[in-house]
Amino acid sequence: MAYERLSAHDVRSQERWRGMAFGRIQSGPFAGRVISIVEFSETGCRIRDHAITCEPGDVFHMMLEDVGPMVVDVRWKNGAFVGVSYRAPLRPVVLDHLRKEIDKPLQERMARLMERGPQL
Repeated sequence: MAYERLSAHDVRSQERWRGMAFGRIQSGPFAGRVISIVEFSETGCRIRDHAITCEPGDVFHMMLEDVGPMVVDVRWKNGAFVGVSYRAPLRPVVLDHLRKEIDKPLQERMARLMERGPQL
């Protein structure tokens, strides 16, 4: 789904996509943890996880669906939501792939992610 501004205060410079995507943290104290990604763009994503205890400035590796692992920097945390930026922007072909993936059934994508297991 294409990004729609939530308010006049939303001044993001890049399009974001909303939808339920899955990821997996690949390093640090939460290695192997499956996470929900509720929004992603070329340069970062918003994660929803009630148990993660990270702070701005933390760095970890993560998978986004079947893309990665990639190095991400925690930019902000607000309750169960965490904003991260990728160290390298996603290429257009990768963004197209991710948009197609999130249109597939949740169960199919989650099963594929679980089959891969931790990739350290």
